[in-house]
Amino acid sequence: MKAVVSAVLALVLVAAGAGAARGQNLLTNPGAETGTLAGWTSGGTSNPFVDNGSFNPGINPHSGSFDFVGGHGLFGSLTQNVSVTGAAGITFGLIDSGLVRANVVFWEQGLNQGSPSDNGRVTLTFRNASSAVISSVSTPVIDSHNLTWQQFSGSFAVPVGTRTIDYTMEFFLNQGSDNDAYFDDNALTLSAAVPEPAGAALLGVGLAAAAGYGWRCRRSRRSKVRRRSQTPAVK
Repeated sequence: MKAVVSAVLALVLVAAGAGAARGQNLLTNPGAETGTLAGWTSGGTSNPFVDNGSFNPGINPHSGSFDFVGGHGLFGSLTQNVSVTGAAGITFGLIDSGLVRANVVFWEQGLNQGSPSDNGRVTLTFRNASSAVISSVSTPVIDSHNLTWQQFSGSFAVPVGTRTIDYTMEFFLNQGSDNDAYFDDNALTLSAAVPEPAGAALLGVGLAAAAGYGWRCRRSRRSKVRRRSQTPAVK
């Protein structure tokens, strides 16, 4: 009985904890507001950089004073590696329960050069404790080139065993020689698959079930004892 009760409690506590495990943006300098690439590692050949609206007049940052732009060349990337335990309430145990999701938000815009214009996407790379790649997943390519920023918002399952995540902006050149793909206001947060109200409800149900199971077991044992005591001895 103890084993069953312990299993039930473990399950509901994970679920209840999952509901509370949601939170802050894990990215440093997510909108280039330092005016530098602080926190980001550049890749590819286009050398993405920080822009203040002067690279292509008419394309201004989505918010604040700066954004990221692709540079000059076919492809460029900016990557930041973050720990999964950087989010409040997230533990390795919760990650390994399979309940955690990575939530991605960003804004993209490109210079209007037809369809497709220069565009971009975000890729998440999940790494284990040895920094080996477990898996990766990419957002759709966003191609907004009508002088407006387009937001992407999506959620992806975090694989069991994940200890860090690479968040990578990818800038694709499709027209001309300048890589005119822009990103701004990136966000990476972690949350659990079970919402807080459901987690709390599940905790209550699980505790009640565990208590009820324990009461039934005790009642059954008492009944067996009474029956044995009332059975006449065989001579």
